[in-house]
Amino acid sequence: MITGKTNFKDNIKLSEEILNSYEVEEINKKEKTIVLRKNGEKFFCRILKVNSDAQTTIMKVNGSLLEIKLEKEVEKMLEQIGIDTSASTKVNELIAPMPGLIIGINIKVGQEVKQDEPLVILEAMKMENILTSPIDGVVESIHVNVQQTVEKNSVLIKFEA
Repeated sequence: MITGKTNFKDNIKLSEEILNSYEVEEINKKEKTIVLRKNGEKFFCRILKVNSDAQTTIMKVNGSLLEIKLEKEVEKMLEQIGIDTSASTKVNELIAPMPGLIIGINIKVGQEVKQDEPLVILEAMKMENILTSPIDGVVESIHVNVQQTVEKNSVLIKFEA
C-alpha cells in the first residue's frame, strides 16, 4: 500500500483496488500529463516538479495545485512517537530511532553503501523495521551485534567522514 500526505495534511492511502478504480485515458510522457476517469469524471493531471530526495511531487489536478509527499511506514511510525525525520544535518552515523532488538545486520566494516540501502533490521513493538543508510558512504564501524538490545538514540553504525 502507498501512503502519502497532501499539502492539505490529508492522509491518503492508495491500495491496488483504489488505483484500479481509475481508468487511464491518456499518458503523455513528454508533457508529463495523464488523464484519468472515474465514475464519468475526468481528472487532468500534470506533474510540475519531482523531488526524489524529499519524496515529494508537485502537480496540478484539474487546475488545483497539489503537493504530495510519499511516506515510508517507518517514517509514519517515527512521526507518531514525535521524532522529526526531516531534520537536515550532516549525517555520519546511523542511530536507533527507537528501543529494540537487532535481528539482522546486512553490511560489513569497509563496505561502500548507497543512500536508502538496507543496513540493519531492528525489531521494535513486534514489528521488523529495516533501517537504511542515510547517506552514500563507507561503513567505518558497526557498534551492535545480532540479538543485541539497543536503546533509542544508540549509535548503530558510523560512516567515514
